[in-house]
Amino acid sequence: MEGYELTDRGKIFITVVIVLLIFFIPAAILLYTAIANQPSMPPDDQGPQTSISPPPSITESPPPNGGGFNPPDIPPPNGGEDPGEPGANGQDPPRPPGSGQGSVNPTEGTLSFLFSPNIQDALDAETSSMLDEFLGSPKNTLDSIIAVETPQLTLEQSEAIVAAITGALSARGIQQSRIAYVTRPAVTEDDAFEVNMFYIIRRPK
Repeated sequence: MEGYELTDRGKIFITVVIVLLIFFIPAAILLYTAIANQPSMPPDDQGPQTSISPPPSITESPPPNGGGFNPPDIPPPNGGEDPGEPGANGQDPPRPPGSGQGSVNPTEGTLSFLFSPNIQDALDAETSSMLDEFLGSPKNTLDSIIAVETPQLTLEQSEAIVAAITGALSARGIQQSRIAYVTRPAVTEDDAFEVNMFYIIRRPK
């Protein structure tokens, strides 16, 4: 080394090279180790893939057995019979007042029905049909009087039944002189009351 002398610049250069070697060699070793230990991937795989499963389908069908809730069996009213149909015993169900419920006996010359001034101002179809049977009685003669018997009524109730009966009989050719209204002792407190009709033979003068 005779004839050569390290200058300050040469000393700095050598120091930098040594520092770089100190940091570069361990980094190169670590990088090589990491690459060598990396698992090999199949040739068909291009990288990690994420599979996305379709969302579960939602059906609108009800769960079995009503979803665990089974309502108790509640029997319908009137023993399962339709209120608008005849009963199981063959009898008609009860009808509201003034619906023409009654009876007629042409042989005996009697007619009975219910009348409700609050819901009617004339005889209904069923009562009118029974009235025709009543007028077909053999007791319906020119010498007979048609008696209309009612309980004690208010003025409004009396006017309503008189108008209904007189109008129905006049439409069938019965003169008002043959109609007599009779009051029985009973007093009605219901909306509907029973009307009885029968024939009275005139006494000879």
